[in-house]
Amino acid sequence: MEPIDLSEFMTTKAEANDFLARVNAVSEKIFQTNFNLHTALREQFGVTKSDRFLTLLLNNNINAESLPAVKAFLHTLQEQVTTLPVLSITIAFEPTQQTLASLSEWFLVNMKKQMLFDISVNKSLVAGASINFNGKFRDFSIRPVFERILNTSLHNITNTTLVQEPKPPLQPTIHQRVEDISMGR
Repeated sequence: MEPIDLSEFMTTKAEANDFLARVNAVSEKIFQTNFNLHTALREQFGVTKSDRFLTLLLNNNINAESLPAVKAFLHTLQEQVTTLPVLSITIAFEPTQQTLASLSEWFLVNMKKQMLFDISVNKSLVAGASINFNGKFRDFSIRPVFERILNTSLHNITNTTLVQEPKPPLQPTIHQRVEDISMGR
């Protein structure tokens, strides 16, 4: 089966865990007496996302009336979500939902795969991001550039200040003291 685009339901690792819990809750109730898929989805996902979920079933040729088919599809979704790659990203700001959606869309378009994000915020990055994926770390933040410029500037200021400071007077030699005394200074 072709991977299913679930980016409408989740972009972060935390959202994926929440999605899995909700799908599991629906899946556990499926064979209970008086089970209604529409009601169960609305209880777990709300009106908008439950409608999207029903569209997802329809787009994947799953008959919403066939509970065994729905249960199998839910299981497939759970397996897919647990295998989605996770990109740990540290940024200097709290991302909006639109920012996360844009990141997710970029991966879908350019990498042809859905990616989950494990977001952390570190304002000391100044701008940009540091990324950790599959054991590889890359720092694309502005902080190293900022620190280099700051250190260079501080070094230049310190050197300039040292050159401009007057030198302390040398201790007078014995000959200079004798001459000062004899001249009445």
